[in-house]
Amino acid sequence: MLSKQIKINHLYFQYQNRSIFKNLNLNINQGEFVLLTAPTGSGKSTLLKIISGLEPAFNGKITAGSLKQPFINWGMVFQDPNRQFTMATPREELIFALENKLVNRTTALKRIDEASKKTNILHLLDRPFLHLSGGEKQRVALAVLIAMESDLFLLDEPFANCDSHNRNFLLNCLSSLHKEGKTILISDHNFSGYKKRATQVLAIKNENIQEVTLSDQAVKEAVPKFSFPPKKTNAIYTFQSFALSFPEKDLISSANLKIYPEKGTLLTGENGSGKTSLFKVLTKVISYQGQILFKDKDIKKWHRRPYLEHVGQIFQNPDDQFLNVTVQEELVFSLQHNQNPSINESNLKSLLAKLNLENLDKQVVYSLSGGQKRKLQIIVMLMAFPEVLLLDEPFSGLDQKSVSDVIFLLKNYFLDANHSLIVISHQLEQVQKLCDYHLILKDHQLFYTK
Repeated sequence: MLSKQIKINHLYFQYQNRSIFKNLNLNINQGEFVLLTAPTGSGKSTLLKIISGLEPAFNGKITAGSLKQPFINWGMVFQDPNRQFTMATPREELIFALENKLVNRTTALKRIDEASKKTNILHLLDRPFLHLSGGEKQRVALAVLIAMESDLFLLDEPFANCDSHNRNFLLNCLSSLHKEGKTILISDHNFSGYKKRATQVLAIKNENIQEVTLSDQAVKEAVPKFSFPPKKTNAIYTFQSFALSFPEKDLISSANLKIYPEKGTLLTGENGSGKTSLFKVLTKVISYQGQILFKDKDIKKWHRRPYLEHVGQIFQNPDDQFLNVTVQEELVFSLQHNQNPSINESNLKSLLAKLNLENLDKQVVYSLSGGQKRKLQIIVMLMAFPEVLLLDEPFSGLDQKSVSDVIFLLKNYFLDANHSLIVISHQLEQVQKLCDYHLILKDHQLFYTK
């Protein structure tokens, strides 16, 4: 019996009047584990959506060539896990997915149990998605595909918000699926862990695709080192007997520490430890126990609007950041309310060019790639110019050069103006260039480390 094969022949694809692929040829055999690489905005997500049949139906169009995708039972894990779900909890999502496949109750419960064990989400099944971290949501998304018994797994930057432990766990899970004969096509900027797993490595370049060897793409990660903050330095934030918990989970217990002004502070911790929830506390979204002082004033006594004029956030999901439809409208609005003396209309063009965001004025912001949205999001918040900026996974979906460019902007157009950054990130390769101190959230404790 012949195996199934995804075949793309002489394909041309465009979005509006912008060419994305020219004369693209690609064959992927059943049972392969394919890693897809490319610079930010080159078309990785677009290619996955073309293969799935999503992209031509909603955004762009195939202008020439052909696509044969013979897999009927396929599933996709999106770059943004919040787009993945329709129900309130993982258990409800799994039941909903299997009901739509007309799977009987006994078989469905068995599949849910097996998929939950494979992805280590048994303890998450009845928690609201609102209380799950990005990495936890990605495990749930993979569990849904496993329960549906997909033959083809399409994964778009699925580890962007995962800590190293969860990344390795999910890679091992995908390896097991591959050994079962499943076909895996995954896009990623981080190439660690693929050398013994990927049967094929593809790179998108100049609107086309070519096969490469992983050694050509690999980047050796340096372990960053940080210093402890001086004890007598004034604080921008002071935590006193601070604690944070949800009804089903304790996150942080009795923290007493300071966060320091005019510096970059890195915040790390395993998925689900409470990093994003801490940011929600600092933006007065959720309640907490104890006391937090912002510039020596209890933030509970600040009215929310004047407080948020001082404290801004770059959200983990870029779509939550934008107020307008097109890139041009978003930039015009930001310029009208620009508070950053280092950015004006004339040098904005050069900053957009540095980030490879030029010539996208007419494009709908929600149709940008994940990395392009991230860079636009950062430009917009730099113009808002709050005194403190909270960045939740600002480098997810970005290639190494884009990370360098973003760090350059944050340093030169924000930190150097004596403003303060607190950065959540699992990608540590270049973060030492931006952050002076390192806070870690571990075992319900929040503390500084080198």
